[in-house]
Amino acid sequence: MKNITSKRVKGSEEKEFEELEVDVLRAMILLHGYAWKPDLYDTLSTIWRLKGLDFNQMIEASELLPKILDKLGRKGILRFERRLRGDLSRSEPLEDTLYFLENERNISEKLSSDHIVLKYRKEIMGYDNLIF
Repeated sequence: MKNITSKRVKGSEEKEFEELEVDVLRAMILLHGYAWKPDLYDTLSTIWRLKGLDFNQMIEASELLPKILDKLGRKGILRFERRLRGDLSRSEPLEDTLYFLENERNISEKLSSDHIVLKYRKEIMGYDNLIF
């Protein structure tokens, strides 16, 4: 996992985040600051595909996600809580984890020109007017 976690990226207030932490921030920005756990994981796997990670790297990254999410929570960047959500395949609500990005606007501004965020918006979301 050296090629994923050894890369450092500068964040707000000169904090350094591991690349996987930045990927979580990217995903949360793309999901407008709120995400159910399955949606967050799905968006992250798409980000990793766009970055060119192979299958084994994706498995390794997904295994690290609980630690990364917990670390972001301890830093006060990400908040999460257990909530009930609807599921069309079930007759009753499902208990799931909802993630909230703290200070979403500030992080969004910092990642607004991020190459991966722009690539996701263009290729996955279909924003044709983006140049990166």
